[in-house]
This record gives sequence, C-alpha cells and structure tokens, in this order.
Amino acid sequence: MKCYAYQLVTHLLQILAAAAVTVTTNGTVYRILPGSGDDQNDDAQDFRFVTAMTFTGGATSPTAQWVIQGSVDGATWIDLATGTSRITAGTYLEVIDASSVALLPWVRAKLVLGGGTAPTVYGTVDVVANGPFQLSST
Repeated sequence: MKCYAYQLVTHLLQILAAAAVTVTTNGTVYRILPGSGDDQNDDAQDFRFVTAMTFTGGATSPTAQWVIQGSVDGATWIDLATGTSRITAGTYLEVIDASSVALLPWVRAKLVLGGGTAPTVYGTVDVVANGPFQLSST
C-alpha cells in the first residue's frame, strides 16, 4: 500500500453548480510536468483522480460518467480510466485509480452524458499524486 499522506492535489476539471451541463463536456487539456526538485521517477509516481458528481433530471435512461483520457500529442485522445456509469439522480464521490495504466504526457477529464434526455450534472475531478507534479496548459 502506498502512502498519500503528503499528496499533492490539483483541479483537472471543475463544473460549478451555477454552470451545470447537459451535454458531454471535455475538460481543459493539461500537460503533466514533474515538480521542481522532484526525486521521484515519473514512471513510479501514482496518480488517482478524486471525483465528485451531482446528477439530476434527465429522461429515458439518463447516464453520466467521468472518463480520464490521455494523449501523446495533445490532439488524439484515448480513454485511460473510467468512473462508474451513474444512472440515477444523486451525489456521488469516487476515486478513479489510474495506477494500472501509463499516464500519458497530456491528460484531460471528460464528462460523458447520455440517455433520451441527458441529465444535468456538475462536479469536479482532482488529480492526486504521491509525488510533486505540475499541470501546464501550454
């Protein structure tokens, strides 16, 4: 078991309640950079994604799911890890573990909504790591 007592946390995506969405939404694209003075090997660094989602409304089998995507070039995306697909209204907290896959140089969170009438959703995705890192949007 790895210790996250000195973990570092950064927002990857934040959708405020006042700006809740009803369509699939891609988060900001970030490049993951090592922290300054980082003594940790990047391939040994574990990343987790701590998510919160509030899901309301929708009709005809509404769904909502967080997806963590990675890219080698910042343009072509592949799914690296997914959260649980939610099908009923509520507030959900979940940790998405991406430790079993290589986190690519570029990362983003995506909120995938579906159903006859998609639900209204807001929430956050935070990146948590057991070593220093930075997110850069350039």
